[in-house]
Amino acid sequence: MHRCIVLVLLLVSCLVRQGVKAQTVSDLNADSRSSTNSAAPAPSDPAGDDDSLDWLFPIRKLNRSLPSWFRIGGEFRGRLEGPTGIGFARTDDFYYLDRLRVKLGIKPKEWLLFYGEVQDSRIFFNHHIANANPYEDKWTLWQAFPQVGSSETGWVDALAGRQVLRFGDERVIGPSEWLNVGRTFNVARVDLHHPGYEVSVFASSVVPGDNSDLHNALPGNNMYGVYGSFQNIVPKADFDPYVLWRVAPSSSELSETLNRGHLNEVTIGLHWKGDLPADFDYDTEFDGQTGSLGPSSIAAWAGYASVGKTFRKVAAAPHVFLEGNYASGTKNPKGHEWNTFDQLYPSNHNKLGFADEVGRRNLVHFRIGVEEEPTKKWKLTQQFESYWLATSNDNFYASSGTIAVAARPGASRHIGNEFDAIAEYVVNKGLNFGFGYARMFAGQFLNTTTLGHDYSYPYAYFEYNFSKTGFHFPVTPNKRN
Repeated sequence: MHRCIVLVLLLVSCLVRQGVKAQTVSDLNADSRSSTNSAAPAPSDPAGDDDSLDWLFPIRKLNRSLPSWFRIGGEFRGRLEGPTGIGFARTDDFYYLDRLRVKLGIKPKEWLLFYGEVQDSRIFFNHHIANANPYEDKWTLWQAFPQVGSSETGWVDALAGRQVLRFGDERVIGPSEWLNVGRTFNVARVDLHHPGYEVSVFASSVVPGDNSDLHNALPGNNMYGVYGSFQNIVPKADFDPYVLWRVAPSSSELSETLNRGHLNEVTIGLHWKGDLPADFDYDTEFDGQTGSLGPSSIAAWAGYASVGKTFRKVAAAPHVFLEGNYASGTKNPKGHEWNTFDQLYPSNHNKLGFADEVGRRNLVHFRIGVEEEPTKKWKLTQQFESYWLATSNDNFYASSGTIAVAARPGASRHIGNEFDAIAEYVVNKGLNFGFGYARMFAGQFLNTTTLGHDYSYPYAYFEYNFSKTGFHFPVTPNKRN
């Protein structure tokens, strides 16, 4: 806890000096790339950098004095949460989460990088939430790999080891950064890149959060993929086609295969987002799945579509958006066809609401919201959303993809509604804080299958980056720059 106290004092000191100009340093850290997210911390010293808060970032100053081939860094996040109505019952809790990451990068040549990162995630003062993943995982190896070739220059780079994976908007593969533990993979990958496109080819196995030092992956639970990102196919748009092949054994550790048999599944998807005239924007992603799950054949799909508009001449430049999600469910659980969409490994936070109670399986979801920037530092979001089961014959699934509430055939399909309000203040590239409130109002399905209490999720947090190179989690992920 002593590290938390020190960082809180730093935060308070910084807030006293809020009048300082916002940091405009570009993040030269290659781990800000949407797909690789893995290279070593690097210094940021462009002309015009505001150094008035450098006393808060001694690691940044240290990096300036170190040899150019050696960098250290890291980040710390603290968060207070006070959920009520846990499990839609009369269960409340209040606790503090913190997460520390320490990074080390050695780059003796432009084409050679050795990278390592450890993570320590903990929970304090909790009464009902367990001291386990996804809340706690003490001192584990988070990332470690050698990389040959540069991810910023040249045509190709390759690496093998433990790495965070993030592709596109992370609706299919992401590290789930909002969780206190998060997600990483044992992976071998090759990236081909050129101005206008990037193609990643990889073989991976997700690393479980099991409170052991090295976290051995489950044998046979593997995912192979080809993910492309193209910027010139459609004007002012990103066009990301991909193919993913997942195989997994029947295991009590995998809710997707439990009591059903071996999984052999192919996901074919396309993520496409861009800008339109008059400050409109759009974002879509569609996935189809085929293969087999034990004796059943797989025929599942999911889709997402969003349209928004930014009113730049209005105070706070509000961005209004409307979106919808669909993920198929199995209408006949006793049949020979499996239709429940496998959400794979997404970063679900805010993709389906800030309460994080809903997974992308057997789901119909609509959302409308607005995001504002009243100043260069403040970011605000308010949104309302509603959830239904795609079919009442399938389960209601949690954000993790596991069963939250078992199916009740014939019951109402309306899960509930949610309201979210979030605010974040960005002090500079290395420090921000925020708070929010999400409330999920139980619908008829939850009233029938649970005690039917509403779920509330208030929270407050701060993030501190030691080397002032920025954070991965976006402040307003729906808003386009």
